[in-house]
Amino acid sequence: MEHPIKAAEYIRRIEIKALWGKKHILWDLFRHVNILSGVNGIGKSSIMNKMTAQLHYLQKKKEAALNNIEMPDENSLRVPDMDITFSPEDATYIPFDVIHIGDNSARMSRLLNLYAYFNADKTVFYDWADRLFAVTDKTIIRESPELLFLQDGERLTVDALSSGERQMLVVLLTLLVQEKKPCVLFMDEPEISLHIEWQQQLLKIATEMNPNAQIILITHSPAVIMDGWMDTVTDVEDITVPQK
Repeated sequence: MEHPIKAAEYIRRIEIKALWGKKHILWDLFRHVNILSGVNGIGKSSIMNKMTAQLHYLQKKKEAALNNIEMPDENSLRVPDMDITFSPEDATYIPFDVIHIGDNSARMSRLLNLYAYFNADKTVFYDWADRLFAVTDKTIIRESPELLFLQDGERLTVDALSSGERQMLVVLLTLLVQEKKPCVLFMDEPEISLHIEWQQQLLKIATEMNPNAQIILITHSPAVIMDGWMDTVTDVEDITVPQK
């Protein structure tokens, strides 16, 4: 009998038996922050992509079970040779978010729509946004249901922000709408477009805004990890099982 539908608190372990058809990956993850490192081309993004694909499959499987329907294209969605162990072990899925670096226009539109109807406390979000954007004298207009900024007496929409500011805003909004619930947040090289001081604060922001999130992050920036996060770094070579 299959386990009943149950949300996990975090991912405890992943196993990929044949990454690129040849590499066996076995990774025991930390509860809160996991930084995957290694030289270019060693498989960091491939590991992350397989994890998100399998979580997508488990999410679809959960939705089909809730609606008491047969899951379409199950075999095409399942990632072969991939196992995820949750905590608790009898959990069957976990909500997750993926922040892609670069063009986030579609994601931003969805987040802004969620923001407009978000009724929970936004104080931590407001405080972090004002702190980060203070260097250009921007502050959020807190009484507005639409996300607007004030700069030198002028009201600004999100479209008026720089690419780095929009990138950081995507991170902040993603964390806000998680409502401090357990989930996994994937980020691949989030330092791109971000000022070095923002890179240094990124993990502090994420763990403060959602202390129940498990963060899985790929970075080449020393600034992201230098403020007390070195112990959360795992090299791909260290989770590659030697072939017999």
